[in-house]
Amino acid sequence: MNLGVSTYSFWHFGDEKKPLQYYLERAYAHGFNGVEILENTLGDVSRSYLRDVKSKAFSLGLDIYCLSIHNNFVSPSRESRQEEVEKVSRWLEVAHYLGAKVIRVNSGRWRTLQSFDELMKARGIEPPLPGYTEEDALGWVVESLNTLVPKAEDLGVILGLENHWGVSRTAENMVRIFNSVNSRYLRAVMDTGNFLERTYEQFELIAPYTAMVQAKTYFGGGVWYTLSLDYDRIFETLRRAGFKGWISLEFEGREDYESGVKKSFDLLSKYLGWR
Repeated sequence: MNLGVSTYSFWHFGDEKKPLQYYLERAYAHGFNGVEILENTLGDVSRSYLRDVKSKAFSLGLDIYCLSIHNNFVSPSRESRQEEVEKVSRWLEVAHYLGAKVIRVNSGRWRTLQSFDELMKARGIEPPLPGYTEEDALGWVVESLNTLVPKAEDLGVILGLENHWGVSRTAENMVRIFNSVNSRYLRAVMDTGNFLERTYEQFELIAPYTAMVQAKTYFGGGVWYTLSLDYDRIFETLRRAGFKGWISLEFEGREDYESGVKKSFDLLSKYLGWR
């Protein structure tokens, strides 16, 4: 396994956003081998800017292993779903140009709860739109991902479906999606902080499909909630599944970024035999 950090770990959507190069420098300073770039921390997607990002990462010895984007395939509107497919398709090209091996995608959600804070209070559960069911949503997600798989395969970039609320809130739904699409270019991004019930049972279910792990830590208490995660058990599950990919830190605590990320590095690196 290898250890990297998401640019999200230094930002959390709440503070003033700094240039991406700053986050790359912090990743290097903390000793990580690579970086997961959040869509929101990219300045733009022009080729000249992306070349600068690649050059900066290379000069620091950092691998850009993942690009994380936000999308939503859960909509009864075919036009809306097509727009989301086209968005992901454009970001696939950006990921390929940056050299990322995985692009993190979401299944999407109903948005019947308007704010993310409301969703977190409801533990990620929201009612479907009137007249529709979760089965409808699963069908839309599978259809959208099937449309994207040929391009992902052509570019050599894995579509990494995260257990990120909505339809992908449960491992059972994720496994259904993987089996329906049936492509090695659709894999799981296992977020250790997003299975709030039956946590370790659900990790077991998606571990065989996992291409990357987003490892949450909560030093100083979580921004939305705090989980006491048994990383001994999580890493044992990953090893049994034969996982050898990237562990990507998502520090989501209220502690100062510098000290929180350092503690997180110390916690996770011991599982890789670095300490």
